[in-house]
Amino acid sequence: MAETPQQKGGAARARNLSSAERSQIAKTAAKARWAKISDPNRLPVATHAGPLHIGDVEVQAYRLDDGRRVISKRGMAEALTLKSAGGNAFLRSMTRPGVRSEISADLWRQIENPIYFNIELDDSRAVGSADGYEASVLIDVCKAIVAAYHAQSLHGRQYFLYAQAEILIRAAANLGIVALVDEAVGYQPDIKHGEYQRLFEKFILKECKQWEQEFPDKFLDMLYKLYSLNRRDPDSTQTPRFFGKFIRKFIYAPLAHSKGAILEELDRKNPVVYAGGGRRYKMFQFLSDEVGTPALRAHLWQVIGIGNVSANAKQFERNFYRAFPEAQPVGHQPELFDYE
Repeated sequence: MAETPQQKGGAARARNLSSAERSQIAKTAAKARWAKISDPNRLPVATHAGPLHIGDVEVQAYRLDDGRRVISKRGMAEALTLKSAGGNAFLRSMTRPGVRSEISADLWRQIENPIYFNIELDDSRAVGSADGYEASVLIDVCKAIVAAYHAQSLHGRQYFLYAQAEILIRAAANLGIVALVDEAVGYQPDIKHGEYQRLFEKFILKECKQWEQEFPDKFLDMLYKLYSLNRRDPDSTQTPRFFGKFIRKFIYAPLAHSKGAILEELDRKNPVVYAGGGRRYKMFQFLSDEVGTPALRAHLWQVIGIGNVSANAKQFERNFYRAFPEAQPVGHQPELFDYE
């Protein structure tokens, strides 16, 4: 699909933004927020508030007295699993070239102009002011992230955004069709007991499954592409033996910037026990659920992102060590594997 003039302009502006300029955008937005908050007569009021659960993340959501459904700016960052706390993390991420190039002029206007509102609830919950975006903006942002991925304009370190965007879009679509059917047949959902929230969580979990495998199909597809190999049977668990070497070198050895320390510990806990070099367990089974497994998944999807923008294995290595220079071994040579 050809780029619109607005998208081309957005991409050019994003490429020319320095870190200082991105920081200034966030500061300007903060000043605008407080200027509007100082005049409460101009602000809509949140009459309902509650947590929206997206996987393990709890996002604050509101319904305003003018009928708009809003997700807080901080919630937008949390929904996309951005590591930095606070709503400015969302704005900074949207200004980065990969994502910004696919954001339309209309969506960018909405991002630059969050909704400021007062919170006045009847049940003694917190009263004050906040800012956020209509809930539909989250889905539009996810679509832009997916488009950036398909246009191969996402940086490898942004690839986790693509995985989360896919999950959110698909879960929201599933819930949306359920809500449309309910409206068509005149069914009133059990709001008090969170019927739609439970359905949404169910859809999120379903969509997460493919992304939470140790090595999902997208990872294997990437490897076959990098080494120009045909994947004759996509359902087969048999892969070329040198894939294991790739996994050790690019996934486990650099994990959490450990420079091989984590891999050494995994080898100790899960030694080779079979004549063919096999181990009794999967390596990831020894990683903690709280820290180790999320770190593995985050790194894995970054590697997939780097692989998908690389034409071949040599280019992948160059791109990988640009992204993770601390992982490059002393005396590194481009040719790493014997093809078996």
